[in-house]
Amino acid sequence: MDLDLSEEQQMIKETVRRFLEKEIRPLVDEYERSGRPVTKDIVKKLVPFGFLGGLLPEEAGGGGLSHTTYFLMIEELSRVWPSLRAAVGITNSVLTHIYEYGTGDQRKKFLGPLLNGDYIGFSAITEPNAGSDTSGIETTAVLRGDQWILNGTKMFITNGVEGDIGIVIAQTDRSKGIDGIGAFIVEREKSKYEARPIEKMGTISCPFAELVFEDCAVPRENLLGGIGDGLRQGLKFLNSARAMVAFIAAGVAQACIDASIEFARSRVQFGRPIGSFQLIQAKISDMVTLTSAMRLLGLQASNMIDKGRPCRKEASMAKLFASENVLKIAEEAMQIHGGYGYTKEFPVERYYRDIRYFTIAEGTSEIQRLIIGRELLGVSAFR
Repeated sequence: MDLDLSEEQQMIKETVRRFLEKEIRPLVDEYERSGRPVTKDIVKKLVPFGFLGGLLPEEAGGGGLSHTTYFLMIEELSRVWPSLRAAVGITNSVLTHIYEYGTGDQRKKFLGPLLNGDYIGFSAITEPNAGSDTSGIETTAVLRGDQWILNGTKMFITNGVEGDIGIVIAQTDRSKGIDGIGAFIVEREKSKYEARPIEKMGTISCPFAELVFEDCAVPRENLLGGIGDGLRQGLKFLNSARAMVAFIAAGVAQACIDASIEFARSRVQFGRPIGSFQLIQAKISDMVTLTSAMRLLGLQASNMIDKGRPCRKEASMAKLFASENVLKIAEEAMQIHGGYGYTKEFPVERYYRDIRYFTIAEGTSEIQRLIIGRELLGVSAFR
């Protein structure tokens, strides 16, 4: 595997970084401190760079980017504003999902508004009683005439409050188990449901929601793919999502490193900058080493995805290592800042809050270890 970035990838990475520093970073503090959610106007600023639809082929209106190139862009966005990354990332996953499984009519109707930022997307799989065990979905979908009637509750849904369109996974026939599960495109303006905001620890400007469906009518033609492959559709993208977490974590880790270096150079104690102290240098050296390792694991997984190779173990390894170690990096950044690191006057406390969720998202650390163990031993601990 060639670990060097191509000239094009390096150019894209540098161009995106300059844009984000100039146009996006000045917005972050105001939004995060006030709790204001990311707006469509901000999302649309990212459209020309391919953050929406970057993985789709050009003939479908996408950027035709490799996973590695797209994830490098995601790393830069995560370094500047994780909340915006979350809002954009979920929208991108929805349009990718519809492109992959949608009919010609569904693609024609939904891809355009998602690609240009007119629609914000959400994906609804998790439920109060179905987290790691996604096969335990209880939300039901019953066909009545030309409509599917949805009943149930979804939890921890990113973009659930602001979203215009989402993919909801529901059970059509409990007797069939996962073979009865379907995926449904739900439009907020046409299918009425309740979205209740959930206060959370980090990424404040990209809210969570509890979605409550009570006799929610969805047009029959909004079934995405076939009955029986709904859960499989959602799970298909998990390797990509887990590999991407390594790049998200690397972005936040790099933000912690940048802030720590700046602080260590300017903070004076005992008559000299604290950056001259051996323990501070050791902390920053470890932070950089861990960040490089998570990037390498992420690159390994993304490279395998681009080549069409199975990478369940590699994606889980990248996700596990990155999500666990970025917390250590954020903690060290707070420690380097001393008392200031515990205040909102400096950004490192937010970096910790923003990244904490990723030992849970896209499969908990515990689940990742079981997946890796299954791949190595050939024995599943789930059943």
